[in-house]
Amino acid sequence: MLPAVDHPVWVRLVTGKKPVQSGKATFNMLIHSNQMSYERDQSPENVKDLITKSHSFLTKYESLFTNEIAKIFE
Repeated sequence: MLPAVDHPVWVRLVTGKKPVQSGKATFNMLIHSNQMSYERDQSPENVKDLITKSHSFLTKYESLFTNEIAKIFE
């Protein structure tokens, strides 16, 4: 189960301060998209939106990204 959206690592993940690599293109696209969006708009509202979207995506496909999730929250 994923940590709640208020876990501090989510901010580091969506802002690019928590680097995570994967062999899965969809995961890498999510990370890259978040970083590009954050570069354009560093507002707290955008960060919150990116965290919510990332959390929803990883919750939905948690079984596909178990290794990546483990790396994020280690």
